[in-house]
Amino acid sequence: MADQCCEYTYVGLTINDETEGTDRLALDESGGVTGLDGAPIRAQIDPKGQIDGSIVHPKLFAGRIIVFKGVVDIRTVEDRMTAAYRAALMTFEAAVISALEGTLNTESALAWTPSGGSAQSINASYGIEGGEIVFSGSMIDPEFTFTLIASDPEI
Repeated sequence: MADQCCEYTYVGLTINDETEGTDRLALDESGGVTGLDGAPIRAQIDPKGQIDGSIVHPKLFAGRIIVFKGVVDIRTVEDRMTAAYRAALMTFEAAVISALEGTLNTESALAWTPSGGSAQSINASYGIEGGEIVFSGSMIDPEFTFTLIASDPEI
């Protein structure tokens, strides 16, 4: 199981940021991060391996799919029933969208250090169809999900 408690950094975003008083994306039990455990079992994406030259050439395999799911934690405004909270939430969500879409289809390092482990990283890109950043839930309990893909699945 991937470490749900460590900080993950990607294109200027820090998931599970422990800095006091900063708004953040946080992983929780209902979501978390998938796709960083062990070596992926990759499906062949070339359905015509026997007739298109794949006997001679290496087979084509899909990359590592990494999915982040969790909650949006607005810590700069305490009262969630105010206009200031809603403004902070919308500003933070816009910043997350901007950071991810600013590197659309460009490989960038996803880095993390598991508890009691050594630093890890993998080059991944944002821009897989169906994996765009989605904010859901209510204004009071907002949630997020987005997907990255690593063409080279080695961590």
